[in-house]
Amino acid sequence: MPPSANVKILLEVGNLSVAYHSSSGIIRAVRDVSLQVREAETLALVGETGSGKSTLALAVLGLIRRQAQLEAGAILFEGRSIQSLKESEWKSIRGRKIGMVFQDARGTLNPVLTIEDHMIETLRAHRELSRKTARARALEMMHEVGIREGQEKLYPFELSGGTCQRVGIALAICNDPRLLIADEPTSAVDSTVQAQIVELLDFMKQRHGLALLWISHDLPLISQVADRISVMYHGRIIESGLRKEILVSPEHPYTRGLIRSQPGLRHSHEIHRLAGIPGAVPAPGEEFAGCAFALRCSRVEPRCKQEIPPARALSATHWAACIVDSNGQRTGS
Repeated sequence: MPPSANVKILLEVGNLSVAYHSSSGIIRAVRDVSLQVREAETLALVGETGSGKSTLALAVLGLIRRQAQLEAGAILFEGRSIQSLKESEWKSIRGRKIGMVFQDARGTLNPVLTIEDHMIETLRAHRELSRKTARARALEMMHEVGIREGQEKLYPFELSGGTCQRVGIALAICNDPRLLIADEPTSAVDSTVQAQIVELLDFMKQRHGLALLWISHDLPLISQVADRISVMYHGRIIESGLRKEILVSPEHPYTRGLIRSQPGLRHSHEIHRLAGIPGAVPAPGEEFAGCAFALRCSRVEPRCKQEIPPARALSATHWAACIVDSNGQRTGS
């Protein structure tokens, strides 16, 4: 959905930087990132492994304090700053207003609890419900996500990967959050189940009026679900726009490379052949004076290696952080 003054912003991240501290030094995973997620929209955050997508999601959920440090920036949910909340205050946010679907749902489940017990505990952690009422709500949610009758008595190890992912979705939305963060929710299942999970998440979004922040490296998949797409590289968002703007008229060389290298988007053996992006992704802790993509870019200029390119507006909804336009022309002094 295009941005509108009438659509409320649920999540706003402003100039966020996150760094990990390791024995080899500081590793900056998120660098000066700003984004917004509006009511009932799907924003897709796309990029290769190591680009900082998951770190950003964990920062939004307040789950990085022991691992990393918020160096700068702000995170607001419903207009309220949340990055400085105490752990006790997070109970009213995490799981209640912001739900999370993880990449490996089985790994997040307690192996000694049945699926039904997982649901009941999650519901009662955020609401004053009797066990009987919570069980009724749990069964209702499990039916809604396609878990067959009788499976609620099973343990995680007795379920397929796809069913575990359905359990993860049910757990994430059972307390009626307003925002759902889905971090690579289809990467741990086969292609047939992927399509089912995509369809289920989109159905849940529509049914429950959710906003969805979908994190993925899979552009063909994102092309099915996103309203807007933000492309991330080496910790920075380097292009953002409506789905059609990004997929039909990509501006940044990295975005163009991603599209050319993935089957399903413009792929044709004769017209649009697959082509890899030259070079290698920089190490997460590697620092650059200028654009981190400059070493791999066919349009590189000397200036690209000297300064971080500013965002350049291409339309009211589309921008790219590149000093050279798609025709190879410099855009500023």
